[in-house]
Amino acid sequence: MKTGAKVLSDIRTQSGSALITRRGFLGMSGALVALGMPEFARVAWAQRLAGPEIRIGAILGFSGLFGDWGKKDKVALDLAVEEINAKGGIGGVPIKLFVEDSASKPVEAGILTRKLATDHRALAIIGPIGSSECEVAFPIANQLKVPIISHASTKPGLGAANRPWAFRMNVAQDVIAGPAVRRFAREYNVKSTALIHDAKDAVAQFVGTRVLPALLKSHGLRIVNEGNYLTFQSRDIDFSAQVTKLKGMQFDGIAFGGFYTDGVTFLKEARRQGVTQPMVGGDMLVHELFAQQGGDAVDGTIAAAAFWVGLPDPNVQNLVKKFAARAEAAGLAPSVEQTTANAYNALYLLAEIIERTGVTNRPGDLGADRERIMRALTTIQNWPAVGGQMSFNKDGDAVKDIFVLMVKGRKWIRIE
Repeated sequence: MKTGAKVLSDIRTQSGSALITRRGFLGMSGALVALGMPEFARVAWAQRLAGPEIRIGAILGFSGLFGDWGKKDKVALDLAVEEINAKGGIGGVPIKLFVEDSASKPVEAGILTRKLATDHRALAIIGPIGSSECEVAFPIANQLKVPIISHASTKPGLGAANRPWAFRMNVAQDVIAGPAVRRFAREYNVKSTALIHDAKDAVAQFVGTRVLPALLKSHGLRIVNEGNYLTFQSRDIDFSAQVTKLKGMQFDGIAFGGFYTDGVTFLKEARRQGVTQPMVGGDMLVHELFAQQGGDAVDGTIAAAAFWVGLPDPNVQNLVKKFAARAEAAGLAPSVEQTTANAYNALYLLAEIIERTGVTNRPGDLGADRERIMRALTTIQNWPAVGGQMSFNKDGDAVKDIFVLMVKGRKWIRIE
Protein backbone atom coordinates (compact mmCIF):
# COMPACT_ATOMS: atom_id res chain seq x y z
CA MET A 1 0.00 0.00 0.00
CA LYS A 2 1.22 3.53 -0.77
CA THR A 3 2.00 5.81 2.11
CA GLY A 4 -0.14 8.91 2.59
CA ALA A 5 2.74 11.13 1.44
CA LYS A 6 3.09 9.15 -1.78
CA VAL A 7 -0.68 9.17 -2.33
CA LEU A 8 -0.99 12.93 -2.07
CA SER A 9 2.10 13.44 -4.22
CA ASP A 10 0.43 11.29 -6.89
CA ILE A 11 -2.70 13.41 -6.75
CA ARG A 12 -0.65 16.48 -7.53
CA THR A 13 1.14 14.75 -10.40
CA GLN A 14 -1.83 13.06 -12.04
CA SER A 15 -4.68 15.50 -11.45
CA GLY A 16 -2.78 18.71 -12.08
CA SER A 17 -3.61 20.11 -8.64
CA ALA A 18 -1.07 22.62 -7.35
CA LEU A 19 -1.82 21.76 -3.77
CA ILE A 20 -0.18 18.63 -2.48
CA THR A 21 3.46 19.03 -3.39
CA ARG A 22 6.76 18.95 -1.57
CA ARG A 23 6.96 22.71 -2.14
CA GLY A 24 3.51 23.12 -0.64
CA PHE A 25 4.46 20.94 2.32
CA LEU A 26 7.66 22.87 2.98
CA GLY A 27 5.59 26.04 2.85
CA MET A 28 3.96 24.71 6.02
CA SER A 29 7.28 24.32 7.84
CA GLY A 30 6.47 27.12 10.27
CA ALA A 31 3.32 25.31 11.35
CA LEU A 32 5.12 22.03 11.78
CA VAL A 33 8.00 23.53 13.72
CA ALA A 34 5.47 25.24 16.00
CA LEU A 35 3.97 21.83 16.69
CA GLY A 36 7.40 20.52 17.69
CA MET A 37 7.77 17.99 14.89
CA PRO A 38 11.35 16.85 14.19
CA GLU A 39 13.03 17.54 10.86
CA PHE A 40 12.57 14.01 9.50
CA ALA A 41 8.82 14.21 10.16
CA ARG A 42 8.66 17.38 8.09
CA VAL A 43 10.05 15.46 5.11
CA ALA A 44 7.51 12.66 4.98
CA TRP A 45 4.64 11.60 7.20
CA ALA A 46 4.11 7.95 6.37
CA GLN A 47 2.14 6.65 9.34
CA ARG A 48 -1.28 5.27 8.50
CA LEU A 49 -4.06 7.06 10.33
CA ALA A 50 -6.50 5.12 12.50
CA GLY A 51 -10.13 4.40 11.78
CA PRO A 52 -12.22 3.62 8.71
CA GLU A 53 -12.69 7.28 7.61
CA ILE A 54 -11.52 10.86 8.05
CA ARG A 55 -14.56 12.93 8.99
CA ILE A 56 -14.81 16.45 7.58
CA GLY A 57 -17.94 18.56 7.90
CA ALA A 58 -19.33 21.18 5.53
CA ILE A 59 -22.10 23.77 5.95
CA LEU A 60 -23.52 24.99 2.65
CA GLY A 61 -26.72 26.79 1.74
CA PHE A 62 -28.56 25.14 -1.14
CA SER A 63 -31.38 27.67 -1.12
CA GLY A 64 -31.88 31.27 -0.11
CA LEU A 65 -29.40 34.07 -0.71
CA PHE A 66 -26.37 31.82 -1.11
CA GLY A 67 -28.05 28.95 -2.95
CA ASP A 68 -26.24 29.36 -6.26
CA TRP A 69 -22.89 29.39 -4.51
CA GLY A 70 -23.74 26.52 -2.19
CA LYS A 71 -24.70 24.11 -4.95
CA LYS A 72 -21.51 24.81 -6.88
CA ASP A 73 -19.36 24.60 -3.76
CA LYS A 74 -20.76 21.13 -3.08
CA VAL A 75 -19.63 20.01 -6.54
CA ALA A 76 -16.13 21.35 -5.84
CA LEU A 77 -15.91 19.62 -2.47
CA ASP A 78 -17.11 16.32 -3.93
CA LEU A 79 -14.51 16.63 -6.66
CA ALA A 80 -11.70 17.19 -4.16
CA VAL A 81 -12.82 14.29 -1.97
CA GLU A 82 -13.00 11.94 -4.95
CA GLU A 83 -9.54 12.96 -6.15
CA ILE A 84 -7.93 12.40 -2.78
CA ASN A 85 -9.78 9.16 -2.04
CA ALA A 86 -8.97 7.77 -5.49
CA LYS A 87 -5.30 7.94 -4.54
CA GLY A 88 -5.69 6.30 -1.14
CA GLY A 89 -7.17 9.01 1.04
CA ILE A 90 -5.29 10.76 3.85
CA GLY A 91 -2.65 8.56 5.45
CA GLY A 92 -4.31 5.59 3.80
CA VAL A 93 -7.77 6.43 5.14
CA PRO A 94 -10.59 7.79 2.94
CA ILE A 95 -12.31 11.10 3.60
CA LYS A 96 -16.00 11.06 4.46
CA LEU A 97 -17.65 14.43 3.91
CA PHE A 98 -20.70 15.29 6.02
CA VAL A 99 -22.59 18.07 4.23
CA GLU A 100 -25.37 19.99 5.97
CA ASP A 101 -27.74 22.49 4.32
CA SER A 102 -28.18 25.77 6.21
CA ALA A 103 -30.62 27.18 3.61
CA SER A 104 -28.54 30.39 3.99
CA LYS A 105 -30.03 30.93 7.47
CA PRO A 106 -27.72 32.13 10.29
CA VAL A 107 -29.56 30.30 13.08
CA GLU A 108 -29.47 27.06 11.11
CA ALA A 109 -25.74 27.49 10.48
CA GLY A 110 -25.19 27.63 14.23
CA ILE A 111 -27.25 24.50 14.85
CA LEU A 112 -25.36 22.62 12.14
CA THR A 113 -21.98 23.66 13.51
CA ARG A 114 -22.88 21.98 16.78
CA LYS A 115 -24.27 18.92 14.95
CA LEU A 116 -21.11 18.43 12.89
CA ALA A 117 -18.84 18.91 15.89
CA THR A 118 -20.72 16.74 18.38
CA ASP A 119 -22.92 14.27 16.50
CA HIS A 120 -20.66 13.65 13.49
CA ARG A 121 -17.41 14.31 15.40
CA ALA A 122 -15.84 16.03 12.41
CA LEU A 123 -12.15 16.90 12.67
CA ALA A 124 -12.87 20.25 11.01
CA ILE A 125 -15.69 22.13 9.30
CA ILE A 126 -15.70 23.93 5.95
CA GLY A 127 -18.23 26.77 5.70
CA PRO A 128 -20.64 28.35 6.17
CA ILE A 129 -20.81 30.69 3.19
CA GLY A 130 -22.27 33.98 4.40
CA SER A 131 -20.84 36.35 7.00
CA SER A 132 -24.28 36.52 8.62
CA GLU A 133 -24.10 32.73 9.09
CA CYS A 134 -20.52 32.90 10.36
CA GLU A 135 -21.52 35.44 13.00
CA VAL A 136 -23.51 32.62 14.59
CA ALA A 137 -21.39 29.59 13.64
CA PHE A 138 -17.94 30.92 14.55
CA PRO A 139 -18.60 31.53 18.27
CA ILE A 140 -20.07 28.04 18.59
CA ALA A 141 -17.01 26.53 16.90
CA ASN A 142 -14.82 28.40 19.37
CA GLN A 143 -16.89 27.13 22.27
CA LEU A 144 -16.64 23.54 21.02
CA LYS A 145 -12.98 23.92 19.98
CA VAL A 146 -13.38 22.69 16.43
CA PRO A 147 -11.53 24.27 13.48
CA ILE A 148 -13.95 26.00 11.10
CA ILE A 149 -12.96 27.50 7.74
CA SER A 150 -15.45 29.68 5.91
CA HIS A 151 -14.67 29.65 2.22
CA ALA A 152 -16.66 32.81 1.44
CA SER A 153 -17.16 35.16 4.41
CA THR A 154 -15.64 38.64 3.96
CA LYS A 155 -17.16 40.89 6.63
CA PRO A 156 -14.25 42.86 8.17
CA GLY A 157 -13.43 41.99 11.76
CA LEU A 158 -15.31 38.71 11.86
CA GLY A 159 -12.17 36.60 11.88
CA ALA A 160 -10.46 38.68 14.53
CA ALA A 161 -13.49 38.41 16.80
CA ASN A 162 -13.40 34.61 16.73
CA ARG A 163 -9.85 33.53 17.42
CA PRO A 164 -8.38 30.98 17.57
CA TRP A 165 -10.63 28.36 15.92
CA ALA A 166 -12.21 30.32 13.03
CA PHE A 167 -10.52 30.92 9.67
CA ARG A 168 -11.57 32.39 6.35
CA MET A 169 -10.29 31.40 2.91
CA ASN A 170 -11.42 34.76 1.55
CA VAL A 171 -10.01 38.27 1.93
CA ALA A 172 -11.91 40.81 4.06
CA GLN A 173 -14.00 43.32 2.09
CA ASP A 174 -12.12 46.38 3.32
CA VAL A 175 -8.99 44.91 1.71
CA ILE A 176 -10.53 43.41 -1.42
CA ALA A 177 -12.67 46.39 -2.48
CA GLY A 178 -9.91 48.99 -2.25
CA PRO A 179 -8.23 48.24 -5.60
CA ALA A 180 -11.65 48.16 -7.31
CA VAL A 181 -12.60 51.63 -6.06
CA ARG A 182 -9.21 53.02 -7.02
CA ARG A 183 -9.46 51.66 -10.56
CA PHE A 184 -13.11 52.73 -10.84
CA ALA A 185 -12.22 56.35 -10.08
CA ARG A 186 -9.40 56.32 -12.64
CA GLU A 187 -11.20 54.34 -15.32
CA TYR A 188 -14.25 56.60 -15.46
CA ASN A 189 -12.80 59.84 -14.03
CA VAL A 190 -15.32 59.62 -11.20
CA LYS A 191 -15.46 62.56 -8.79
CA SER A 192 -18.84 61.95 -7.16
CA THR A 193 -20.91 58.86 -6.37
CA ALA A 194 -24.37 57.82 -5.27
CA LEU A 195 -24.47 54.92 -2.83
CA ILE A 196 -27.06 52.15 -2.57
CA HIS A 197 -26.89 49.06 -0.38
CA ASP A 198 -28.72 45.99 0.90
CA ALA A 199 -30.12 46.76 4.35
CA LYS A 200 -30.82 43.12 5.24
CA ASP A 201 -27.70 40.96 4.73
CA ALA A 202 -24.94 41.53 7.29
CA VAL A 203 -21.96 41.74 4.97
CA ALA A 204 -23.77 43.69 2.25
CA GLN A 205 -24.98 46.24 4.78
CA PHE A 206 -21.50 46.54 6.26
CA VAL A 207 -19.98 47.05 2.81
CA GLY A 208 -22.59 49.66 1.96
CA THR A 209 -22.46 51.63 5.20
CA ARG A 210 -18.83 51.21 6.29
CA VAL A 211 -16.47 49.81 3.67
CA LEU A 212 -17.51 51.64 0.51
CA PRO A 213 -18.04 55.06 2.14
CA ALA A 214 -14.57 54.91 3.72
CA LEU A 215 -12.92 53.78 0.48
CA LEU A 216 -14.74 56.33 -1.66
CA LYS A 217 -13.68 59.16 0.63
CA SER A 218 -10.10 57.90 0.84
CA HIS A 219 -9.91 58.20 -2.94
CA GLY A 220 -11.35 61.70 -2.94
CA LEU A 221 -14.82 60.75 -4.20
CA ARG A 222 -17.78 62.73 -2.88
CA ILE A 223 -20.91 60.79 -1.88
CA VAL A 224 -23.86 62.88 -3.04
CA ASN A 225 -26.37 61.11 -0.79
CA GLU A 226 -24.14 61.04 2.30
CA GLY A 227 -26.24 60.27 5.37
CA ASN A 228 -29.19 59.22 3.25
CA TYR A 229 -28.03 56.16 1.33
CA LEU A 230 -30.56 54.37 -0.83
CA THR A 231 -31.45 50.91 0.48
CA PHE A 232 -33.18 47.70 -0.56
CA GLN A 233 -33.82 44.22 0.81
CA SER A 234 -32.05 41.12 -0.49
CA ARG A 235 -33.89 39.62 -3.49
CA ASP A 236 -36.12 42.67 -4.03
CA ILE A 237 -37.73 42.50 -7.48
CA ASP A 238 -38.63 46.17 -7.89
CA PHE A 239 -35.97 48.91 -7.80
CA SER A 240 -38.05 51.54 -9.59
CA ALA A 241 -38.41 53.76 -6.51
CA GLN A 242 -34.67 53.77 -5.78
CA VAL A 243 -33.79 54.52 -9.39
CA THR A 244 -36.34 57.33 -9.55
CA LYS A 245 -34.57 58.93 -6.58
CA LEU A 246 -31.21 58.52 -8.30
CA LYS A 247 -32.49 60.43 -11.31
CA GLY A 248 -32.88 63.48 -9.10
CA MET A 249 -29.18 63.45 -8.12
CA GLN A 250 -26.03 64.59 -9.92
CA PHE A 251 -23.19 62.07 -9.76
CA ASP A 252 -20.53 60.34 -11.89
CA GLY A 253 -20.75 56.79 -10.63
CA ILE A 254 -22.72 54.34 -8.48
CA ALA A 255 -21.34 52.44 -5.47
CA PHE A 256 -23.32 49.25 -4.79
CA GLY A 257 -23.28 47.21 -1.57
CA GLY A 258 -25.08 43.99 -2.42
CA PHE A 259 -25.01 40.60 -4.09
CA TYR A 260 -24.95 39.87 -7.81
CA THR A 261 -28.62 38.86 -7.98
CA ASP A 262 -29.71 42.27 -6.71
CA GLY A 263 -27.07 43.98 -8.80
CA VAL A 264 -28.59 42.58 -11.98
CA THR A 265 -32.13 43.65 -11.03
CA PHE A 266 -30.98 47.11 -9.97
CA LEU A 267 -28.89 47.89 -13.05
CA LYS A 268 -31.54 46.67 -15.47
CA GLU A 269 -34.03 49.08 -13.90
CA ALA A 270 -31.45 51.87 -13.81
CA ARG A 271 -30.68 51.49 -17.51
CA ARG A 272 -34.40 51.26 -18.31
CA GLN A 273 -34.92 54.64 -16.65
CA GLY A 274 -31.94 56.20 -18.39
CA VAL A 275 -29.44 56.11 -15.50
CA THR A 276 -26.23 55.25 -17.36
CA GLN A 277 -23.45 55.93 -14.85
CA PRO A 278 -20.97 53.05 -14.23
CA MET A 279 -21.05 50.98 -11.06
CA VAL A 280 -18.51 49.59 -8.59
CA GLY A 281 -19.16 47.03 -5.86
CA GLY A 282 -17.73 44.35 -3.61
CA ASP A 283 -16.73 40.84 -4.60
CA MET A 284 -20.33 39.69 -4.03
CA LEU A 285 -20.94 40.93 -7.60
CA VAL A 286 -18.31 38.63 -9.08
CA HIS A 287 -20.38 35.72 -10.31
CA GLU A 288 -20.75 34.54 -13.89
CA LEU A 289 -24.54 34.95 -13.70
CA PHE A 290 -24.14 38.68 -12.98
CA ALA A 291 -22.37 39.11 -16.31
CA GLN A 292 -24.62 36.73 -18.24
CA GLN A 293 -28.01 37.67 -16.83
CA GLY A 294 -27.25 41.38 -16.69
CA GLY A 295 -26.17 41.56 -20.32
CA ASP A 296 -25.59 45.07 -21.67
CA ALA A 297 -27.02 46.63 -18.50
CA VAL A 298 -24.04 45.51 -16.38
CA ASP A 299 -21.33 46.08 -18.98
CA GLY A 300 -18.48 48.13 -17.53
CA THR A 301 -19.19 47.25 -13.89
CA ILE A 302 -15.99 47.01 -11.83
CA ALA A 303 -15.33 44.82 -8.78
CA ALA A 304 -12.41 42.87 -7.34
CA ALA A 305 -11.92 39.30 -6.17
CA ALA A 306 -9.17 37.10 -4.76
CA PHE A 307 -9.64 34.54 -7.57
CA TRP A 308 -10.11 34.85 -11.31
CA VAL A 309 -11.28 32.00 -13.48
CA GLY A 310 -9.32 33.34 -16.46
CA LEU A 311 -5.87 32.87 -14.91
CA PRO A 312 -3.63 31.06 -17.45
CA ASP A 313 -2.16 28.89 -14.67
CA PRO A 314 -2.63 25.28 -15.88
CA ASN A 315 -3.75 24.24 -12.39
CA VAL A 316 -6.59 26.76 -12.53
CA GLN A 317 -7.59 25.71 -16.01
CA ASN A 318 -7.45 22.04 -15.04
CA LEU A 319 -9.92 22.74 -12.23
CA VAL A 320 -12.06 24.83 -14.60
CA LYS A 321 -12.29 21.93 -17.04
CA LYS A 322 -13.08 19.26 -14.45
CA PHE A 323 -15.57 21.42 -12.60
CA ALA A 324 -17.43 22.47 -15.77
CA ALA A 325 -18.19 18.86 -16.66
CA ARG A 326 -19.49 18.11 -13.16
CA ALA A 327 -21.50 21.32 -12.86
CA GLU A 328 -23.21 20.99 -16.23
CA ALA A 329 -24.16 17.40 -15.43
CA ALA A 330 -25.81 18.73 -12.27
CA GLY A 331 -27.64 21.46 -14.17
CA LEU A 332 -25.47 24.25 -12.73
CA ALA A 333 -23.61 27.13 -14.37
CA PRO A 334 -20.17 25.77 -15.30
CA SER A 335 -17.85 28.59 -14.20
CA VAL A 336 -15.62 28.23 -11.15
CA GLU A 337 -16.51 31.05 -8.75
CA GLN A 338 -14.26 32.44 -6.04
CA THR A 339 -16.12 30.48 -3.36
CA THR A 340 -15.94 27.32 -5.49
CA ALA A 341 -12.16 27.49 -5.71
CA ASN A 342 -11.94 28.33 -2.01
CA ALA A 343 -13.99 25.27 -1.04
CA TYR A 344 -11.84 23.02 -3.23
CA ASN A 345 -8.66 24.51 -1.77
CA ALA A 346 -9.93 24.26 1.81
CA LEU A 347 -10.46 20.52 1.51
CA TYR A 348 -6.97 19.99 0.09
CA LEU A 349 -5.44 22.22 2.76
CA LEU A 350 -7.09 20.20 5.51
CA ALA A 351 -5.96 16.97 3.87
CA GLU A 352 -2.35 18.10 3.88
CA ILE A 353 -2.49 19.34 7.46
CA ILE A 354 -4.17 16.19 8.75
CA GLU A 355 -1.54 14.02 7.13
CA ARG A 356 1.48 16.09 8.06
CA THR A 357 0.93 17.25 11.63
CA GLY A 358 0.55 14.10 13.69
CA VAL A 359 -3.23 13.76 13.62
CA THR A 360 -4.02 10.19 14.69
CA ASN A 361 -7.76 10.04 13.92
CA ARG A 362 -8.28 7.91 17.01
CA PRO A 363 -11.65 8.56 18.73
CA GLY A 364 -9.96 9.37 22.01
CA ASP A 365 -7.67 11.92 20.36
CA LEU A 366 -10.42 14.04 18.76
CA GLY A 367 -9.74 17.11 20.90
CA ALA A 368 -5.98 16.88 20.46
CA ASP A 369 -6.33 16.27 16.72
CA ARG A 370 -8.55 19.33 16.32
CA GLU A 371 -6.02 21.43 18.19
CA ARG A 372 -3.21 20.17 15.93
CA ILE A 373 -5.22 21.26 12.90
CA MET A 374 -6.03 24.66 14.39
CA ARG A 375 -2.40 25.37 15.28
CA ALA A 376 -1.20 24.36 11.82
CA LEU A 377 -3.79 26.60 10.15
CA THR A 378 -2.70 29.51 12.35
CA THR A 379 0.80 29.48 10.88
CA ILE A 380 0.14 28.70 7.21
CA GLN A 381 2.30 30.89 4.98
CA ASN A 382 2.59 30.98 1.17
CA TRP A 383 0.61 27.80 0.66
CA PRO A 384 0.28 26.99 -3.09
CA ALA A 385 -3.48 26.95 -3.59
CA VAL A 386 -5.14 26.70 -6.98
CA GLY A 387 -5.28 30.35 -8.03
CA GLY A 388 -2.15 31.54 -6.23
CA GLN A 389 -0.29 31.37 -2.94
CA MET A 390 -2.18 32.15 0.25
CA SER A 391 -1.43 32.73 3.92
CA PHE A 392 -3.51 33.31 7.03
CA ASN A 393 -2.92 36.52 8.97
CA LYS A 394 -3.20 36.94 12.75
CA ASP A 395 -6.98 37.36 12.42
CA GLY A 396 -7.41 34.05 10.59
CA ASP A 397 -8.20 35.83 7.31
CA ALA A 398 -6.62 34.85 4.02
CA VAL A 399 -3.88 36.93 2.46
CA LYS A 400 -3.97 36.60 -1.33
CA ASP A 401 -3.46 38.49 -4.56
CA ILE A 402 -6.39 40.70 -5.56
CA PHE A 403 -7.68 40.82 -9.15
CA VAL A 404 -9.58 43.89 -10.39
CA LEU A 405 -12.26 42.78 -12.84
CA MET A 406 -14.68 44.41 -15.27
CA VAL A 407 -17.71 43.02 -17.11
CA LYS A 408 -17.23 43.06 -20.87
CA GLY A 409 -19.21 41.05 -23.37
CA ARG A 410 -21.05 39.06 -20.65
CA LYS A 411 -17.78 37.99 -19.00
CA TRP A 412 -15.63 39.16 -16.13
CA ILE A 413 -12.25 40.13 -17.54
CA ARG A 414 -9.15 41.10 -15.61
CA ILE A 415 -8.12 44.77 -15.94
CA GLU A 416 -5.57 44.90 -13.13
